[in-house]
Amino acid sequence: MPAFASNPLLLCYQQHYAGLLSFLTRRTGCPDTARDLMQETWLRLAERDATTIIPKQDDGLRAYIYTVAANLEIDERRHAGRTRERFVTIADPDILETLATVPDIGDAHLTREALEHIHAALTRLPRRTRDVFLASRLDGVARADIAERFGISLKTVERDISAATTQLEHALYARRGETPPTAIGKARRKNLSRLLGLAGALFALPAAWQGWRYLVPNWRGEWATADARFHGQALPDGSSVLLDSRSAVEFAYYAARRTAALRHGAAFFTVARDSERLFTVTALDTEITVLGTRFGVDIEGEQVTVDVESGQVLVRAADGSERRLGAGDRLRTQARGGFVGDTEHGPAADAAPWRDGWLDFADIPLERAAQRLSRYTPYAIHVEPGAAGLRIHGRVNIADGDAWLRQLPSILPVSLDRDADGGMRIARRG
Repeated sequence: MPAFASNPLLLCYQQHYAGLLSFLTRRTGCPDTARDLMQETWLRLAERDATTIIPKQDDGLRAYIYTVAANLEIDERRHAGRTRERFVTIADPDILETLATVPDIGDAHLTREALEHIHAALTRLPRRTRDVFLASRLDGVARADIAERFGISLKTVERDISAATTQLEHALYARRGETPPTAIGKARRKNLSRLLGLAGALFALPAAWQGWRYLVPNWRGEWATADARFHGQALPDGSSVLLDSRSAVEFAYYAARRTAALRHGAAFFTVARDSERLFTVTALDTEITVLGTRFGVDIEGEQVTVDVESGQVLVRAADGSERRLGAGDRLRTQARGGFVGDTEHGPAADAAPWRDGWLDFADIPLERAAQRLSRYTPYAIHVEPGAAGLRIHGRVNIADGDAWLRQLPSILPVSLDRDADGGMRIARRG
């Protein structure tokens, strides 16, 4: 009996094999890599019981399968990036002398591991104890000022710092598989210093503690959507994200900052205000920084569009130029470049119209409009070079995308044809 006969996920995988392979080939640009990911997808699906995790309808199964495949493709791309970082060509032999001063990778791994144990130990502390300790060791605040800030006595400040130090000592001894000694006072501090010697003077400097807050995440998350699927996700700080069709985003939260990386597609962010942790979104090489606001980010080809519904954001383009946007503002940036045109202003409610099922095309090339619409169609849309530069204006209902495509020949000098694989091909007439 075939394996997929008893597993609805594998049966659905078999039915949509050709479409899924085409989907992965487009994303990776390599048929061989796509086939490898197809095999990995099958293995992942074979380990799952579809009846316990998702609806039985075919659309739900198909969306789940595409999401699994997309996530595997993201993992493959991340792995390839790490490989490129390890194996680089040194064109200038003089650089080798500089590289000789880079810490050994083994030492770096041990240091990071120690930092993660410290982070876990601090997380287990009561909030005030942790804040008092970090204010002293990280920010270098005088103990009298700490006492005034928290409304406690100097003796309590000393007690909190001592309690945090003990917690760190026990955590690092546990990491080494040893039992903490009963030493007290100066001997205890000496023991802690010996343990922290793994990273040299790393923890002795406030700058190093600041580095820990920036380099060790305390939470990560990533999500991806398949064609014609949205996904809303609540985040641990009270923020949320809505992913557009065929989109992927990754989050990493640190003690001193919150980051999101939009890999492709579009997302709408609702950011909870946290004055001590800025929220930064990167898309291509554009960076958007906020405290608390609602805004959309959309990657289309080599451009990034930022729409603000409320609050303010600071947008930094690849060339270093910056602009501040408020409610109703929209602008575009160019990959490896600066801003495209002036900042546009309109009704704040029009930000990221795809959330309400609409696409707004305002004097953009037909090729770009087709690429955007293809996120919601079950087939590919190809625009021939002769028609790619024709300009498009108007608003399209995503649900009626087929009808809009059929009307194109009455709007522009183009013709429509179906490819053998079911895709739509748009060519210029005459």
